[in-house]
Amino acid sequence: MIKGTIKVTVEKGHLLTLGERMYAESIELIRELVNNAYDADATEVYVTVTPESVVIEDDGSGMDEQGLAQFFTVGSEEKRIRSVSPKHGRKRIGQFGIGKFAALAAAQRFVVESKRGNWIYSVVFDRNEWQKSDHWELPISKEPATPLHHEGTKVTLAKLTKQFSMSDVERYLKEAVPLKAKKFAVYLNGKRITARFIPGRRISVNIKTMYGAIEGEIVLAVRTGLVEKPGVECKVKQALIRRDFFDLERTHTMGLNRIAGEVNADFLPVLGTRDDFVRDSPEFKLFYQLMRAQLEKLLKDLKRESEKKHLQRITEELKEVLSRVRSALELNPDLTPSGRAIAARRKRIGTAAGSTIEAHAVPRDASGVAEEQSAEEKKAAKEVKEKEQKPKETGPPPPKPEVIKRIRLKQLGVSVALGALGVDGPEVFSQGNLIYINTDHPLYQALYRKRDQFELHLLRLITQEIVSMKKLHLRAREAFEWQSKLLTDAICGK
Repeated sequence: MIKGTIKVTVEKGHLLTLGERMYAESIELIRELVNNAYDADATEVYVTVTPESVVIEDDGSGMDEQGLAQFFTVGSEEKRIRSVSPKHGRKRIGQFGIGKFAALAAAQRFVVESKRGNWIYSVVFDRNEWQKSDHWELPISKEPATPLHHEGTKVTLAKLTKQFSMSDVERYLKEAVPLKAKKFAVYLNGKRITARFIPGRRISVNIKTMYGAIEGEIVLAVRTGLVEKPGVECKVKQALIRRDFFDLERTHTMGLNRIAGEVNADFLPVLGTRDDFVRDSPEFKLFYQLMRAQLEKLLKDLKRESEKKHLQRITEELKEVLSRVRSALELNPDLTPSGRAIAARRKRIGTAAGSTIEAHAVPRDASGVAEEQSAEEKKAAKEVKEKEQKPKETGPPPPKPEVIKRIRLKQLGVSVALGALGVDGPEVFSQGNLIYINTDHPLYQALYRKRDQFELHLLRLITQEIVSMKKLHLRAREAFEWQSKLLTDAICGK
């Protein structure tokens, strides 16, 4: 048996294509080069973008001939083995070393100049020349440094085949490089790029797991317009991988557009494209559960706060509306319901709704609107409760909405309650002397933030039920006329 060896090679064109595919947006190569500077302990990085070239220059540790060879090695283990930078103790970001090949998707020429010690090293990577050559080696030159040269590296992309928008580059740098790191500043065409600050509530995240730490903060912006791209930025080694709501967008709508912030978890495994995590890994599954729980708690707190504000506002709105209704009923005493009249109506229509009404004593206000039941209402409720003990008549039971607020028109035998009846439920209905307004109804939701229209909406619903409550047998035209009279007096009359 004769044994030998064969050489495993990769076509150069395939290597370039691989770089292009891994970095779908050419702008990502700028991120890669800035993060290389971060890994090299640079404190300042200058990015200069012109129609002819892109230059990234830093004051990092620089590279000698061996360092440059490592720089151009695809899939090098260097940053895995030495995962912490020697000077500032930074967790290094770079991983695959494919970025310089991706750079050639946007430029024909890639030049690296680096000062290390007393020498300046230069490597020229010309796409056309390299592809035509049978050799894989790149030309490198070395010359003595002068006092004018500072330690660091300068990368130049020349003969651009794609143009870069300044606004896109700035946006991407804010998203994809560790701008909040200590002793690290990035400048774009002379202007320092800083991380966005979003005013709002900040929830610190500091969770220790068996795999490592999850650190950062979730931000609930003051208002939606302050968040350009909602979602929590999930980072590894301070580099953005993706934004995520952890599937809460499937069950929540309110508040999602106000959520921002970032968390860093260096233990998370990342796909080769660096645009997502290895989602079936145990590390990510734990991260997902913990972050979802954090975000879900925030959304629940936000919902409670929103409901509290809604309750405060609707209480004032209802008091104002009922004060107007009271004035209108004083001008139309024949339309004023009473406890006895309502009790009689209950008997006639055979409803048992009054049994669900219980008295809640609360302070009265000067407008004549109170949040309690009169003696007549209590008596009517008692009569219906006694009636309930008898065999019930056929027919479906009335709905029993969860009441979130209830206000009574003092001495007029009418109460108004707010309840959630569902989007498909009626916008209003009455049971005895109690008027239910459906807070889930699309009209309620649409008009809630339009103060004048919302007040008119409440007046329309309440007067509609009062007319039907008092006048049991009216033709549609008569009912509309009575309601129009009440509405006119409530809005215009005093």
